[in-house]
Amino acid sequence: MKIIDQINIQYYRSIKDEKVKSLNELNIFSGRNDVGKSNVLKALDLFFNKKETNFNEDFNKERLQEVRQESVKGKQFIKIQITFLNPGNYSTLPKKFTVTKSWDRLGNIMGVPKDNFDSLIKQNKFRTRSLEISRRTLTVFLNKIRYTYVPAIRDDKFFFYLLSLLQESLFDTTRSSTEGDFRETIERFNAQIAEITNELKKDFQKVSGIESNLSFPTEIADLFQRLIIDTKSGDHDIPLKLRGDGIRLRYIPTILNHIASTSKYYELWGFDEPENSCEYGLAKKLAESFSSNYLKHAQIFVASHSFNFISLEGDKISKYRVYKEEGNHNSKIIQITKATEEHLQKDIGLLVINEQLANLYTELEVKLKIAEQTKNRLIEVQKPYLIFEGKTDNILFSLAYKALKGEELADKYYLNKHEESNNGGSVGSGATFICDFLRNHINKTPTKNLVVGIFDFDNEGINQLKSLKKAQYEELEIDGFTNCKVYKHKKHPNIYAISLVAPEFRINFIDKEKPCYCHLSSELLLTDSDIPQGNRFPPSRFDNTIFSFTGDKRKFSKKIENRVHNGEQIDFSGFEPTINLIEELKRITDANNEL
Repeated sequence: MKIIDQINIQYYRSIKDEKVKSLNELNIFSGRNDVGKSNVLKALDLFFNKKETNFNEDFNKERLQEVRQESVKGKQFIKIQITFLNPGNYSTLPKKFTVTKSWDRLGNIMGVPKDNFDSLIKQNKFRTRSLEISRRTLTVFLNKIRYTYVPAIRDDKFFFYLLSLLQESLFDTTRSSTEGDFRETIERFNAQIAEITNELKKDFQKVSGIESNLSFPTEIADLFQRLIIDTKSGDHDIPLKLRGDGIRLRYIPTILNHIASTSKYYELWGFDEPENSCEYGLAKKLAESFSSNYLKHAQIFVASHSFNFISLEGDKISKYRVYKEEGNHNSKIIQITKATEEHLQKDIGLLVINEQLANLYTELEVKLKIAEQTKNRLIEVQKPYLIFEGKTDNILFSLAYKALKGEELADKYYLNKHEESNNGGSVGSGATFICDFLRNHINKTPTKNLVVGIFDFDNEGINQLKSLKKAQYEELEIDGFTNCKVYKHKKHPNIYAISLVAPEFRINFIDKEKPCYCHLSSELLLTDSDIPQGNRFPPSRFDNTIFSFTGDKRKFSKKIENRVHNGEQIDFSGFEPTINLIEELKRITDANNEL
């Protein structure tokens, strides 16, 4: 929603004379600390909500010096002019018009708001049968606008003011549907509470990840005094007022958005540093909610130096750089374009680092999600759980198991799923992921099932295995299996981390003491006749009998799969030692569970 197109501010705080043009549904003002980012928001608060101001504090200091030198008291004033857009349902108002308010040196508003109707009529841009009617309509229009200023410091006083707005909104909505009958209003109000609170809970949980309960007092006399909001932490309810600032703050736009979605007013928000007290992930979700949802119901003005807000893009978003020139105390405001965004980056610093942090955070979110999914699957399934490094390992071992055992691997074991990323890569894969899961997440998973993480017997795989040994795992020997590494969790005897077992024809591809001389991956459990020269990378140019696998593993595994489906005979004997080790670990685990 957009009803303000431009703001002109004269002599207010650090703003001497600035025009903020091309406003949009969401408007973001950014810059260094102490450059006056929030003064546009405060100017709007003065225009819509206050009849007087603390003139000595709010009058522009440079202008004050000029006036003192000129000795003309009449030039001491604050002026704010707003260009409005007719929302379409006011036939006696122009399509676009300005309203100006001024405050004198005593801080009092000067007369009535001034419009530009006369000027528009002279320019043939507006026709009206009666200026008197148009100006009465203007008063009605201005009274339909509600501007809510959310200061950078959100104390209890503001929070309870916000809750009073919510309660007022609920009663207005209910009363309008019951034609003013008090008893029916109360009954309807009680009936709607469950619907409304459920909406708020869903929105809050969606963007914050925190479950909450809302309840109203049962006594009518106490109804307007308080609203009870509890948030979930484990099995306990914690009152919102006892939660950290970031959690309390996150409920503010949730409540404002609900009010705006049912409001009889044209809602405007001025939000000063919405990212305050929010950790990175919460601030990211908050910014996304502003740009995708909240701007549908209100025109929003934000002062922020958070990367999450500055990086927002869209047709309904305008961004402005607020800065002070060297040696000058006045704020300058310019719209950010491709040509000017570099200046903002220099102003706030570390923007590039923040962008890299955003990418890392997104990647971390995906990995944590997959780890959580893996943990949940592990709880649900009763079969032994195998975690290979990648999707291609799943394919090759499934083909080998069918060829060697005559059964489907997936019927006997649950295989970890590997999701595909947007760029075609595999998410939740690799030795690092398995190691992280076996170290950090497996302890939170109550299961007696066999869990085996299978690492390639290469440099990375062995190093990750060794890092587990330094943590909660111990190395052990399994009779009959020498060409491999086996580690068992110290507290959970059903959880193992193993390397591939080298078949006899790949003994030279491993060195149990020197990982840098290890090159064995699942692909190389096949014989040389099935590995094209183009997929071989010899570590030494003097010996091409030892090599690591190179190339697209997905294409390679797909070709092997197609050959099997076409009836070709492929030698999978190199997979048998690793499969036998897994089944031996299953036998040991089953025996332990029977004790």
